Amino acid sequence: MEKTPDGQTTIDKVLSNAGRSKGLLDAVYNETYLARDQVSFVMNPIECLTDNAFWAATYNAYEWHNGSLSLSNPVINWAWSSPSEQLWPDYWRGIRLANNAIKYLPQSTAITENERAIWIAEARIMRCWYYMQLLEFYGPMPWIEEPFEPTYTGWNELVRPSYNDLVTKMEQELMDVINSRILPDRQPSQEARHVDNGVAYAIRARILLYNASPLNNPENDKNKWQRAADAAEDIIKLPYYKLVPMTDYKKLFVGAFGTPVSEIIWRSWADNSAINNTNGVDGGSYPYANINHMWNCGESPTQELVDCFEMKNGAFPVTYNDANRTSVTVTPGAAALGYSEATGGDPYANRDARFEVNIVHNMTNYGIPYNCTQPYIIETFVGGRNGFNDVISQETQRSCTGYYSGKDKQVKFWGPAGSMGHEPTYWVFFRLAEFYLQKAEALCELGDLGGATTALNAIRERALQPRIQDVPGFVNSQEFIRERIRNERRVEYCLEGQYRFVDQRRWKVLDKTNRFITGMRITQGNDGKFSYQRKKIRDYQSFTNKYLVMPIPLEDAKKMTGMLQPEAWR
Repeated sequence: MEKTPDGQTTIDKVLSNAGRSKGLLDAVYNETYLARDQVSFVMNPIECLTDNAFWAATYNAYEWHNGSLSLSNPVINWAWSSPSEQLWPDYWRGIRLANNAIKYLPQSTAITENERAIWIAEARIMRCWYYMQLLEFYGPMPWIEEPFEPTYTGWNELVRPSYNDLVTKMEQELMDVINSRILPDRQPSQEARHVDNGVAYAIRARILLYNASPLNNPENDKNKWQRAADAAEDIIKLPYYKLVPMTDYKKLFVGAFGTPVSEIIWRSWADNSAINNTNGVDGGSYPYANINHMWNCGESPTQELVDCFEMKNGAFPVTYNDANRTSVTVTPGAAALGYSEATGGDPYANRDARFEVNIVHNMTNYGIPYNCTQPYIIETFVGGRNGFNDVISQETQRSCTGYYSGKDKQVKFWGPAGSMGHEPTYWVFFRLAEFYLQKAEALCELGDLGGATTALNAIRERALQPRIQDVPGFVNSQEFIRERIRNERRVEYCLEGQYRFVDQRRWKVLDKTNRFITGMRITQGNDGKFSYQRKKIRDYQSFTNKYLVMPIPLEDAKKMTGMLQPEAWR
């Protein structure tokens, strides 16, 4: 009887065929998470595991903030999969596939020497990309340069390196690729999916910042901060990237993949515009046409995030009067520009220009849906078309915080009778602004306050905000400038990916930021005036040291007895 083909291909058949040889590299890229609402859970952005956004319902974000993270429950998983764990095996799979490409591509007889050199260089950068992901969640891991054979038995001999040792090894690897000049500093638009020297520089800079941060640098080694500052400067001085003006800010996140954007260093190549249906505004409540309802409003910005956006004069809007952050005093600088939470007041006018891009709030003109003529005006007040939802235990099309996420969303996703405007959304992995703020942070920690404020002001001035020296109450101290740099990172990168998730951990501020979150419950009187009530949405249990670094999943920890769990898990 004839044997049914099992679909497997031997390595010699791969290496004797150009397309299959290229497949070794393609497989490496295929392990990349391409949608930011797929990392934490299906449709659940990782921003919801921070104090920036709230996700209603009893799914992963609820469990995370309920304190359910444990050796046997990674929480960040897809429960119906087997195994349910996602990040840990996926990132290791990416490393293994990179090692396969690096090992076997030199043996291919079907590709040119130039192709071989380019593909191996890309695989080496991608290997560091996956190691960086492991660093962000699980801490330093053994550097593996050979794919494990099926007969490998040395799991117990693997040991966790120091954070600095792994970062140093990764830096050497990346600089070796950069200095080889095999790859371009920036890929042409038709090759934008593929990594280049700019991506290598970006990975290097980010991991050096992690290495210098309080979580991984408790002795505050100044040399680590200097390495981080220098790495950021290496990217800033590259001639291929520049900050986009504020008028083009939205184009960082919405627009055709093939259209180059000067600020973007690397981004996903898969259209993620469906995020409008899972983490945006319900188009079905549009009063002028029959538009399909969305599934879930998903990530709803918190009042804490809203309060981080300055007024146009650089003043913070409020100070908190109580531990629950439900009673506030309006700052003099905010009052001067009309900020008011009194009945009939307006707390949303004259804010940082990024506020309107990121935060969809009460009475926002959201724009005109596809194939429509009238603007969609957002009504988050109780009883409004996007009205406040007091029920936090189930999926909802209406926000439980009084706000909706706007950064990578756009009203033209929606149109009558299921039509859509087909404006794609792409998750940005690296953009130039990050490295101005990295340079500012590193120089601040080195005591170079002048250099820190210069780098910080590059981002502030792009956002049309005053120089930090000109904000109300400015103090030329390390503590003041540090806090404003941290706030700038939160504002510039909110609702964009893993930045806040990592920043809360590397700064070791979880115990201060992740105890609860609040929202704004707005009601409208018979006279049409709005009243504002700050409301605590939910208490969190995700602020302990066990949430600083995720544990190695239990089953793998049993196999790798030489690997130490993070300190809080021992």
